[in-house]
Amino acid sequence: MNLKERINPTTTTKIIPGLTPRVLISAEALANMYLYIQECADEVGWLGTVEMLESGKHFTIHEVFLFNQDVSGTTTEITPEGLSSFAEEILQRPDGMEVWNSMKMWGHSHVNMVITPSGQDDKRMLEFSNIGHDYFIRLIGNKKGEMKLDFYDYKAGI
Repeated sequence: MNLKERINPTTTTKIIPGLTPRVLISAEALANMYLYIQECADEVGWLGTVEMLESGKHFTIHEVFLFNQDVSGTTTEITPEGLSSFAEEILQRPDGMEVWNSMKMWGHSHVNMVITPSGQDDKRMLEFSNIGHDYFIRLIGNKKGEMKLDFYDYKAGI
């Protein structure tokens, strides 16, 4: 894997002592995300399971899942039909309800573009806040090996 560090990131952050979360990604999840990005010529999105550890200060992304969606060179849309079919598939697993309830990560590719979130990306995170999640993680990657991760703490309004 050839992930590149951004030398001059355009993102600004504010560190709030004691509240900054640490997000780890399992090797399997990272390899799968890298594969999704490299193999799809268009934008592509995926959902992932997240486990919260240590009273909300540490999180681990364990699994990521592709599902039917509408994609193009500049967008990926979660369709109700694709999400419904995906949910049915997950809920058939012995641990299906646990897996479904831990889906707190949305990742997607920006293909060859910068990994700066778009207005559509921000709208998607607002949608996740409106369906009862305490937190959600957004990850944007591209074929250059760049990745950007944002942590949304809806409960605290951060």
